[in-house]
Amino acid sequence: MPLGGIITLLVLLPNLLVILYPPAGAPPPRGDNSRLAKWMGILERVGQVSSFVVPFFYALNFDINDGEIGIGLALMLLSLLFYYACWVRYVSLGHRFELLYQPFFGFPLPLAVCPVVYFLSAAIVLHSPYLWLAATALAVGHIYVSFTELKRLKGG
Repeated sequence: MPLGGIITLLVLLPNLLVILYPPAGAPPPRGDNSRLAKWMGILERVGQVSSFVVPFFYALNFDINDGEIGIGLALMLLSLLFYYACWVRYVSLGHRFELLYQPFFGFPLPLAVCPVVYFLSAAIVLHSPYLWLAATALAVGHIYVSFTELKRLKGG
């Protein structure tokens, strides 16, 4: 039975916090209508949807003694724990909008980078070239869009 969907659910779970604790002080939506911004937004969405869906077609049956799998699992766990810590910071510091983009312990754009690392690592664990492609699309689009938002918050 394919249980790879657990991978998706673990990374989506903390995103429910945005529903329970909407970002405070969010600026008006950005007006970047450039061609590049539009394509990156599309790439981000394609990467998100495909990264979320692909794991559902894989089984969680792997050999933990396989070095490649072990490294992949370790990276998944570390990125997920760091991701959760960022969400704890978001809620505990008043769920301010800028916390979604600020560095955490010097790590830039952690709420954009951690899911990318997580899904790329999951691609290794699941031996999935499809998830690797999806996570790569997510990386390019999501990090670009998040970086653009961070620049806007800083007035740049």
